[in-house]
Amino acid sequence: MSLIASPHRSSFLLVVALLLCYSTNSHAWQAPPSLSDAEIIQRIDAAVHARTTSVAAYTVQELYSIYRNGETTPSAQVTVKTNYTRASGKEYTPISQTGSALMRNVVVDKVLGNEKEMAKAANRESVALTSANYEMHPEPGTVQQNVEFNGRPCIIVDLKARRKTSYLFNGKGWFDAGDLTLVHIEGNPAASPSFFAGQTGGIRDYAKVEGFSMAQHAEMRSHSFLFGDTLMKIDYRNYQIQLEAKAPN
Repeated sequence: MSLIASPHRSSFLLVVALLLCYSTNSHAWQAPPSLSDAEIIQRIDAAVHARTTSVAAYTVQELYSIYRNGETTPSAQVTVKTNYTRASGKEYTPISQTGSALMRNVVVDKVLGNEKEMAKAANRESVALTSANYEMHPEPGTVQQNVEFNGRPCIIVDLKARRKTSYLFNGKGWFDAGDLTLVHIEGNPAASPSFFAGQTGGIRDYAKVEGFSMAQHAEMRSHSFLFGDTLMKIDYRNYQIQLEAKAPN
């Protein structure tokens, strides 16, 4: 599991972008009881391709909450409505915002701008969670004895970016053992620019929405001299999905 002027902002921008790109189709590719590593990778690729070609558009409400230094009350919150179309990518409509204007402007606005750039049709293929961009290695044992995550039997796959770029990540993916759709990812950017400061990591959870695996919750953590320990949470609500119309026979 790409996903800023200061080190802290750069950390959030890259991690969020890495985690904001991946969804897969749950209808395709019912897996048999036993799969080889090659078959697992092939079916992950196929699920990503099916999702990309099947979903023409969607809307979702996203809530961004920023917490600093272990505080339980967010320093800033921003709610946006995201409109995605396969042809043009993502557009954002602000709904509400509270708290620190600095945190909103230097963190959330930059995150949204970077996500918008990565969602463009010209960039989408190069950041997708596929074997073209990642070395994939199913962990021994999880193919035969699936590990549950949020109540779903999963196969864990180690993921290593094929290119040292901040738009890919190194980490792990949890894939549904039945249909190889994405359930959970966690990791760190595959490359850090010179202004990257401190350790940065992130996770993202997925759930089935109208037959598709869609993001439900994400968390990104970072540390910088300027802001200290910072946690950003993103919650996704009220998906509306438009599927590609099938051509008449």
